[in-house]
Amino acid sequence: MKITLISPYPDITSFGMRTLSAYLKEKGFPTNLIFLPDTAGDELRGEERPRYRDEDLNKLIPLCADSGLIGISLMTNYFSSAVQITERLKSKLKIPIIWGGCHPTIRPEECLKYADIVCVGEGENAILRLCQSLQTGKPYKDLANLWIRDHGKIKKNAPGPLIQNLDLLPHPDYSLKEHYILKGNKIVPFNSELLKQFLAKGTISEYLRMVGYQTMSSRGCPHRCSYCVNWTWKKLYENERYLRWRSSESIIQELERAKELMPFLDLIWFSDDSFFSRNIKSIREFGEKYQKRINLPFFCLTSPLTITEEKMSCLVDAGLICIQMGIETGSKRIQKLFHRENFTNSRMLKGTYIINRYREKMKKPLYDFLLDIPTETEEDKMETLKFISRIPRPFRLQLFSLVLYPGTELYNLAEKEGLIKDEKKQIYNKSYAQKEENYLNLLLVLFREGSFPGFILRLLIIKKMVRILNSDALHFFWKLLFLAGIKLRKIKHKLFNR
Repeated sequence: MKITLISPYPDITSFGMRTLSAYLKEKGFPTNLIFLPDTAGDELRGEERPRYRDEDLNKLIPLCADSGLIGISLMTNYFSSAVQITERLKSKLKIPIIWGGCHPTIRPEECLKYADIVCVGEGENAILRLCQSLQTGKPYKDLANLWIRDHGKIKKNAPGPLIQNLDLLPHPDYSLKEHYILKGNKIVPFNSELLKQFLAKGTISEYLRMVGYQTMSSRGCPHRCSYCVNWTWKKLYENERYLRWRSSESIIQELERAKELMPFLDLIWFSDDSFFSRNIKSIREFGEKYQKRINLPFFCLTSPLTITEEKMSCLVDAGLICIQMGIETGSKRIQKLFHRENFTNSRMLKGTYIINRYREKMKKPLYDFLLDIPTETEEDKMETLKFISRIPRPFRLQLFSLVLYPGTELYNLAEKEGLIKDEKKQIYNKSYAQKEENYLNLLLVLFREGSFPGFILRLLIIKKMVRILNSDALHFFWKLLFLAGIKLRKIKHKLFNR
């Protein structure tokens, strides 16, 4: 029985879906992988509009027609994409469709208005048991992790245990066999050249101007931030070890295989929530093997609580070329709201100085900040800007407008306070790139490259100046500047990324 798996994400890495494909193949189930990059995500500004053309989705039908099961992976931002794909498939085919990923785990009942089955939580074992049941004709209504719509009723099954030994899972499927992608107005077979083109378009690949292979060496996160979906997943598995690591050998073997399949790679990109959460013994072991057997520059993420001088030194020696660290806010009050009280400004600043010691060997570090936070005051924003003025240069700010994802603690708080008026506009169709147009956000954009001395930023946030320039009376002016900036960035992107 063939399984078709569909990804709507612009990033064709789709680590979870590729791992699931490899797992099903290992167990004897052939798969189709279909990538439908929804590039509208960053362009949406709260409006609802079709993500795909009907004629493009019609081309899915023959690719899915011989499948016994169709799976779609989605996050909240891609809910509309999944709905559109599912409705088109159901209009032509009578094949069960299962949704999995972050949003179905958080809001399974909503998803069952469209999908036949929803996977809640980790999916490998649940999907395998479902495929085995469908192939043999056995009932599957009681399978762990699955919520099933049946004659108007919903059967809700509790999640099964997490996979603790991640080394038991196969490496992501990059075989290109039965892999397809929507390119222009055609769905074409994936090949090596297309793979190179799309990998080069990844955010970190574009930033570093390299072709990066993205992977994950862990599952879970050591932190419990109130704005993050990890908060929800930890509650779902609160009696289990949530943060799990693959062995260094498993990671290195995957990367050796990736280099064989993709000789054009010149960067490895680890997208773990906090790569530095590994203990120093594990990092030393990884560093030694990586340097000896892979020897490519690599990128990873860290957090201010896990970075140390010893770990940094070891990873830079192994090939670490760029690092991304989540700071999010410089306001003590917002840090408390985020459950990041331990992320004190002094601790975070120390992390930036550790990174800065290696500036001669690395590209500009990326520091994440969240904007447009509910209940955030001018004072809170000014604290963040003051903190930024103290960060040692060079650096680049990654600025994200906060999205109140359903199921997170911060969403629950905002809902209780009556701050969510229109979920579709404020959440489902909101891009994290969609910043509020005001004076203080403009300062963040202007200083994102770390090009100006910190004292200039401190001069621009004098209280009297902020109260005048950040007033509602000047909102239209800042909005015009933001729109002009967006157009300039698009022009620059076209000129330099042809």
